[in-house]
Amino acid sequence: MRLLNMFAALSGALALIMLMLVSHALALSGEDAARMQLAAFIQLTAAAAALAVSNRAGRLNLIAGAMILAGAATFSGTLYALSLTPVRSFVMLAPIGGVTLIAGWIALAFAQPQRP
Repeated sequence: MRLLNMFAALSGALALIMLMLVSHALALSGEDAARMQLAAFIQLTAAAAALAVSNRAGRLNLIAGAMILAGAATFSGTLYALSLTPVRSFVMLAPIGGVTLIAGWIALAFAQPQRP
């Protein structure tokens, strides 16, 4: 779970960096800026969830946290790339990331919470 904690914290930091960049440093069009903000908010939410899950025991909790982080990274990464580059060939990765993210949340619904 330590590795999940580290990746979740780094993912949250990256999401905040992307929000700061889109707000202050990047000159993006309205649509690209909105897409990048959406990606950062999704990544930040997933990072917070994974941090919470990293403090729970059990294999399903670990799997759910990893799926949430991986799905958010794939989905958000695709949106970041679409906003920052003219390349559109990898746009089909976004639905894969979204489905993985949703599946992680569903797996979390069936995971055993930590008992005091």
